[in-house]
Amino acid sequence: MQEEPPKRKPRIPLSSEELFYYKKLKKLKELKQIEDFKKSKFYIIVNRLNIFFAGFLTYCLFSILVCCQWEKSSIKTAVCSYDKYNEETKKLSIDEINILTADGEFIPIKTRNLYQEPQPKEDLYIGRDFILKKTLKVKLVFDNNSFWHFYTYPAFTVCLFALCMGFFIYNLNRHLNVNGLLTVFGLFSLASLYFVLI
Repeated sequence: MQEEPPKRKPRIPLSSEELFYYKKLKKLKELKQIEDFKKSKFYIIVNRLNIFFAGFLTYCLFSILVCCQWEKSSIKTAVCSYDKYNEETKKLSIDEINILTADGEFIPIKTRNLYQEPQPKEDLYIGRDFILKKTLKVKLVFDNNSFWHFYTYPAFTVCLFALCMGFFIYNLNRHLNVNGLLTVFGLFSLASLYFVLI
């Protein structure tokens, strides 16, 4: 007759006091890990880079929406693409204009509620950011509105998305681990690179 193997001892549940101290100890251990991580060179360098990139992306959005440097130029040629026929004005609405300036710069712009075609040798104002001198928007002499460069739309979307996701991760304190910190770094650096290279 075979002997039965010894059975596992029954698990004794922790008392409420033991459970309280166990949770407290676990929390203190996590806090110690976070403090050690925040003191590491890796965290200090990457977190400072994230702050720099967040500032740069904020500058990009500020340049697009609020403040940019305006330069006067003139139109060499302007090719218009039309949208819908407007019943009120009895004219076709211009949807997109491909402008070639006298300096040889090609600027495609998206327009809205524009019915007058820009003519060669007319003046126009080109809005650029202060640091990189990227063309962001254009003002035509006969219209008060500024129209965004075709590539300004995706740049604005990418910068805004990266900033919102980064601040969301920081708000949840997920940047206090390697994965969260590197995710924010990846988002911010790629969005910054996109703005620089377009």
